[in-house]
Amino acid sequence: MSVIQAVKILTTRPEAMAERLVLPLQAAGYQVSNVPLLAIEPLVLAPQQRQWLIDLDQFSRVVVISPSAADVLLEALEDYWPQWPVGLSWYTVGKGTKVRLQQAGIEACCPEQGDRSEDLLLHQDLQHLAGEKVVLAKGVGGRDLLYNTLTARGAKVSILPLYKRVKPKLGPAQLALLLAGDHQVLVVTSGESLLQYLSFIQAKLTDPQEVKQQLNRCWLLVPSYRIEQQARQLGFSLVINTEGAGAEAILAAIQALVL
Repeated sequence: MSVIQAVKILTTRPEAMAERLVLPLQAAGYQVSNVPLLAIEPLVLAPQQRQWLIDLDQFSRVVVISPSAADVLLEALEDYWPQWPVGLSWYTVGKGTKVRLQQAGIEACCPEQGDRSEDLLLHQDLQHLAGEKVVLAKGVGGRDLLYNTLTARGAKVSILPLYKRVKPKLGPAQLALLLAGDHQVLVVTSGESLLQYLSFIQAKLTDPQEVKQQLNRCWLLVPSYRIEQQARQLGFSLVINTEGAGAEAILAAIQALVL
């Protein structure tokens, strides 16, 4: 067995999003399992939000934050748009979201390098937005960077929260995999998932010293400086910021580790 094949990686993405990370890591030769630490729950849209979808052709740009936002948005739009409105520009933060929209017949722009809001905001079409109406399709919570920056650049931004992240119901096999501790790398791609992981550990272990040992028995990979700082404050010490939540960034960080 090669060194790579001996490395076990545990990813923690919601089930619908897991393959886009698990498959590239498996293709690189790693042993990969996924236990979802969050589940996606679509929201009921308010009347004003439904009206935005009906009047989507009155907007000039749509920014879709995540694949989950794309999935919920596309399903909602089917009720109003048998054909997509013309003259509307679409943008995504990551390539996974872009692919979701492409599968539905929508071409979107996304950063050529990176998969963060900062990377999307470098796009030349998003620099001067005076008077433009923009829909920001996202989940509940998260950063305000896109809204604040697009607004500062002159856009009138309508925030469309489409889903919330909730704690999943894990089966015995999933719990055993999460708590077994035989993986060398743990990948957590959101602050909410990090808190859920900690809650599962604390439910199993009551001794604070044992909790600390569990949190630091393998490398923790997170996608941003903000979540890196959160992890360290929670008691993790073997933390690596991959500077992105996409498979390429995570794979590069794993390959740079000496395991």
